[in-house]
Amino acid sequence: MRDLLLGRPIHDHDVAFEGDAACFVRQNPGARKVGRDVDVYLLDGVEHMPLRGTLDEDLAARDFTINALALAETGVVHAHPLALRDLADRVLRPASPTALADSPVRAFRAARFAAQFPDFSVHPHTLDQMRAVAHGDGLAGLPAEQVCRETLKALAAPCPGRYLAVLHAGGCLLPWFAELSEAHAVPAGPARYHTGSVLDHVARVMDMAAVLAAREQETAADSRQPDARPARPPMPELVTWMALCHDLGKMTTEADVLPHHYGHEDRGAPLARALGLRLGMPIRFIEAGEAAARLHMRLARHAELRPGTRVDLLLALHVRGLLPAMRLLVLADGTGKGRTTGPDCALRQSEGASPAPDVDATAVSGAESPSVSANDDPLAPYDPPGIPGACLARLETLRQRTEAELAVLLGIKLPPDLRNKGAASGAHLRELRSMALARLDERNGTVND
Repeated sequence: MRDLLLGRPIHDHDVAFEGDAACFVRQNPGARKVGRDVDVYLLDGVEHMPLRGTLDEDLAARDFTINALALAETGVVHAHPLALRDLADRVLRPASPTALADSPVRAFRAARFAAQFPDFSVHPHTLDQMRAVAHGDGLAGLPAEQVCRETLKALAAPCPGRYLAVLHAGGCLLPWFAELSEAHAVPAGPARYHTGSVLDHVARVMDMAAVLAAREQETAADSRQPDARPARPPMPELVTWMALCHDLGKMTTEADVLPHHYGHEDRGAPLARALGLRLGMPIRFIEAGEAAARLHMRLARHAELRPGTRVDLLLALHVRGLLPAMRLLVLADGTGKGRTTGPDCALRQSEGASPAPDVDATAVSGAESPSVSANDDPLAPYDPPGIPGACLARLETLRQRTEAELAVLLGIKLPPDLRNKGAASGAHLRELRSMALARLDERNGTVND
């Protein structure tokens, strides 16, 4: 009903029925129970569950007012007293004073809805209830699959960075997102490259990654030929998970080194793995998060790397199927710094170099590049960032170069006399591939020391 009244696509239908579950099953022998902790029955592909008391009592027991809506068979809409007003005003408010205490997973659901509906403001009562739940033991006792499910939905949302921002504002990063619990107090990097905290930066990168990934999906759909094998762009939720994980290593930087974060890539990889395991994320996500933390800076400096290093990097990403996703992360990382100089990630400079000149930051959507103030107020509605034109140009440059180099690498084969010699064969193949990239550099007029 919420999506119907908002004019959004409707993805599922849920039916509530009067009477007890046993009576429903007797009347509908084909119904199959699918709920483990609650009475939920699947009938003809639609979930059915009994009302909790009267209809008004059931609506009052929902999570948020905008979800406390029901359409009767007669066509009459039944609503929580505040539901229609909050829907019109775009407000995310608990349906009752104990809504989140009654089901602590709703704290994560609140943050997820904030990510899915960035044009909604978060009511102060929502954050109050999140803080109250966080002060108890409700969050720690949640099953990992519940937190994982809400997180995956948030990662696929238009503004997944808002998920982290609202969880932080509601004091709900601990214990599930322990690696980021102090990220608001750690500077993201030197002022010449970053503004704001690690939490600000990660949230901005997640939002830009979501926009870039959505664009890749649209581009692939538009360019798909009827007789051609369809291209498979990266899943948006995978790219945004990589964005969430990419700078976790900065949380372990010693205070006397800040605002620099030397070596944060290698320190971040085990943290990303630990986070993924704690949440019970799919194995592919755990591996992708670990790779994002360890390798994102190397791909960002791809043009500066020696041929042998590029061989190792491109093949490591290729065999995991992560090269397209990592390219999007690298570009999102460059535009998520809170600076006004536009993306610099494809041509990263050393810290001793002169500042990069300003580039055209005009976004495809007409909006400006995301600023540091974009997520300052987690209660306020939030506009998804636009894609700077320079970002798209550098993405295409990085795509063309990495794909060309990967094609060269995959075309190199060992001579018969060098095969089946164990580690020696691997070393010979790497050397041949490195030499092939060096020749490609010479033809293209680029030399990497």
